[in-house]
Amino acid sequence: MDKGQIIIVGAGAAGIGAALECAAQGIPYTVLEAADRVGGRAYTAAAGLPRAWDHGCHWLHCADVNPLVAWADRLSAHYAKQRTLSDAFSVWDGGALLTPEGVRACDQAVKGAFEAIEASGRDVPIPEVLPDAGRWSPTIKLILALMAGDDADDVSASGYADYQDTDNNWPVLSGYGALISAMAGGLNIRTACPVRAIHQRTDGATVVTDESDLEAEGVIVTASTNVLARGSIHFSEGAAADLAHALDRVPCGVYEKVAFAMEAIPEELADTRFLTVQQPGNDMATNFQVMRGDAPMMLCHMAGAKAHALVMAGPEAMTDYARAALVQVFGAGIEKRITGTATTNWTNDPLVLGSYSHARPGSADFRREMIARDTGRVAFAGEAFSPHWQATAHGAYDSGRSTAARMALKIS
Repeated sequence: MDKGQIIIVGAGAAGIGAALECAAQGIPYTVLEAADRVGGRAYTAAAGLPRAWDHGCHWLHCADVNPLVAWADRLSAHYAKQRTLSDAFSVWDGGALLTPEGVRACDQAVKGAFEAIEASGRDVPIPEVLPDAGRWSPTIKLILALMAGDDADDVSASGYADYQDTDNNWPVLSGYGALISAMAGGLNIRTACPVRAIHQRTDGATVVTDESDLEAEGVIVTASTNVLARGSIHFSEGAAADLAHALDRVPCGVYEKVAFAMEAIPEELADTRFLTVQQPGNDMATNFQVMRGDAPMMLCHMAGAKAHALVMAGPEAMTDYARAALVQVFGAGIEKRITGTATTNWTNDPLVLGSYSHARPGSADFRREMIARDTGRVAFAGEAFSPHWQATAHGAYDSGRSTAARMALKIS
């Protein structure tokens, strides 16, 4: 065993962050990734369409303090600076696209919901602290599901409020997944190498793979909370095992996308980055991201129980649902502009099993405690272990780096 050897399980943003910290400190390390690629839930690919698109994360959230902005600049990634998520979005409601005044009213209702969550301080389901939003309830329900990765009924208000948003959120136009993958260049990563078990000791651990058993003085595990809670990696008895078995209290929810390659973007969306559709009889709105350029696209974003039902029904059901919303707004003629479709399926990917994490109602204190818990020579990192940037790639990256720095002190 090399002196100070650290094994990092997973090559997503957290694992890459941990590896970069080890490399910066001159500590021998190896990253073991079960998939045949790096990036984890950050993944940019065409999937049979004319243009690559982000299947997972897409936004440089909290861009004014996000450490990945510097990486984006260093690696010449292309992103768009905009003040808030609500900049340049349109809302269809009541059979028509709203006027700017109507959009502002919707935006104010959304902001009111977030202010109520932040002010509540209560570890209860989010709807219990929300004011009555009236006609804007379907949009608020959608946005909360997209932001938390699950229906608001299943998310703790105070746990959600731990997230410290600076209201500077910039889309990565060249692909967030492409950026994260580029950051891994030159790192010691073994792909297609799933970890089956970790046997913890006071002075290190044995990591079991299909190829061999590896010895390490420290292990950093960055798999999703759903993967760990399912027991996909077996932990021997110890502090790490105890924590892994409790991670169903901070599950990853459901967030999927349907991609439409378009012959052209509808003229009505000339200055729009996002279109929210409130359909009659649907208690949750539908959201589309508008991507312009030589190969225009529209991406339907869906989350929560509705998304789960659709993804379990299959790609055709997902596509039909999203297509119906477009037809509702633009008429049947919009279908002639669609030149190709693709869908994501993070929910059923055995290496991910969902989107990103949230604290269940009654589990906000547990989430805070698990982040601070010392589990010895087997530690955990990832977006779920970020104190104030949960559910984000930069939160995962920051967690990976800080966890590696703490592990370095333990093995020195």
